[in-house]
Amino acid sequence: MIILKDFSLHLLDLAQNSLRAAATVISLDLNEDVTANRLIIDIEDNGRGMDPTTTKKAVDPFFTTRTTRKVGLGVSLFAAAAKRCGGEFTICSEPGKGTKLTASFLLNHWDTPPMGDMAGTIITLIAGNPKVDFFYRHRRGKAEYRFDTRSIKEILTDVPISSPTVLAYLEEHIRKGLTQMETL
Repeated sequence: MIILKDFSLHLLDLAQNSLRAAATVISLDLNEDVTANRLIIDIEDNGRGMDPTTTKKAVDPFFTTRTTRKVGLGVSLFAAAAKRCGGEFTICSEPGKGTKLTASFLLNHWDTPPMGDMAGTIITLIAGNPKVDFFYRHRRGKAEYRFDTRSIKEILTDVPISSPTVLAYLEEHIRKGLTQMETL
């Protein structure tokens, strides 16, 4: 069985699906509700979306819309991980309006993956897709970290967000924000 070792890798893989669906805005929302012992992850995009038949097939590992291979593991692995960890998985999509994936996990389940390198994942997505807007929100109890490329692009004006100097600064900013959230 193939298992992605952490959530950052799942999110990177799922964001690639959004990019292939021509999304221009991708939202990654993580909520660690310690009181309820739940991690809830929402991934939403404004891409092409899927019709009801395709949406139902999306969790099948032997279904893909890609022509380069005959399997599509990202969504099915994420859905299986949620169910394996005492959670649930839903997918909502509409042609022309985008797709939203929601997965929940028991925080204290022994199979729940670690977060992984979320800052590295966000920076990788930005570096490879500077024209796409990414919104990342991570909550843990009352602490919250938000990152939105739209507001950063407004400040940068003539400097590309994919500039190595900008990416290095943004990665440091994300890491610092997530670390501060952990200490609250």
